[in-house]
Amino acid sequence: MPMKTLRTVVVGLGRIGYRTHVPRTHEHPGFELAAVVDPLQERLDEVHSEYGTPGYTDLAACLDTEKPDLVTIASPTLFHTDQAILAFERGCDVFTDKPMAPSLAEADRMIEGMNRTGRKLMVYQPRRADADIVALETILKRNLLGPIYMIKATRCNYARRHDWQAFLKNGGGMLNNYGAHVIDQGLYLTGEKATHISCTLRTIAALGDADDVVKAVFETESGVIVDVDINMATAHTMPPWHVLGKYGSAVLTSGIWNVKYYDPAKLEDVAIQDALAAPGRSYSSGEVIPWQETTVNVSDFEPVNYYDRCHEYFAQDKAPYVSIDQSRELMRVLEECRKDAARQSS
Repeated sequence: MPMKTLRTVVVGLGRIGYRTHVPRTHEHPGFELAAVVDPLQERLDEVHSEYGTPGYTDLAACLDTEKPDLVTIASPTLFHTDQAILAFERGCDVFTDKPMAPSLAEADRMIEGMNRTGRKLMVYQPRRADADIVALETILKRNLLGPIYMIKATRCNYARRHDWQAFLKNGGGMLNNYGAHVIDQGLYLTGEKATHISCTLRTIAALGDADDVVKAVFETESGVIVDVDINMATAHTMPPWHVLGKYGSAVLTSGIWNVKYYDPAKLEDVAIQDALAAPGRSYSSGEVIPWQETTVNVSDFEPVNYYDRCHEYFAQDKAPYVSIDQSRELMRVLEECRKDAARQSS
């Protein structure tokens, strides 16, 4: 049976729309780049020159004329909800960039529009599909680390952000930008919802008023601590991932997972000493942990092809790669982060 082709309109020709969604839609055999939408005529002309694709400055006019199967929304976050609902009401499914909306209430309005019209919706969360996550999943499946109790994620740089994402009025800030990726990865890896959410937001190097330093910590339902550091105002960097288990840990550095662990069956018995006088005034039992080490090279793994997953959901009626419940949970965590940060600063 030939592959079903989805006539697709890409809305927004900024960084992610022009550099990712337009070429991937054009290249994938399951999609046809039917049209693009952007308020800037020069960007429409650029796409037409490269791909021969018609362009529109008005989404409604585009949908009425082109009648696509799918609308990919890559516009600034503030516009996602209204554009998605308009697409639903014109009989289109929606694939939207992250975060799905500027607030949980707006996300719920989008979900209501999806349910009311009987359309499909999926959010683009590409970082959960990256090769480093695929590699980490293989490590976790081997259970080398034992029960995982903490996942530390760090994103570091020094950037005096000056564009629209540096301003709160535009839905900017690193919580929405990188946080929507990293928090989703934490939720995805644990497969659980978040509890006990705390967050601190600061504006340090950015030239606008949106946050560029984020410290967010939450626990999952089983007690896994997810510790997120996003700092765009540091001259030094730290490992992007540190995953800690009862029997060891894994750290990602320079594209290699370094795993250090021990087999609990090989530990010697240690006599517990609960008296106040420590034997020999020692700070430890003198136990030697039988550490083992291994490495896993990220380059040995392929990232998940997100557009394959999109086609499976929108054209083949398979389960979504990112469920709407997962997307709503991410939006809830982002909302609670903002609320907690506001409480701390008041």
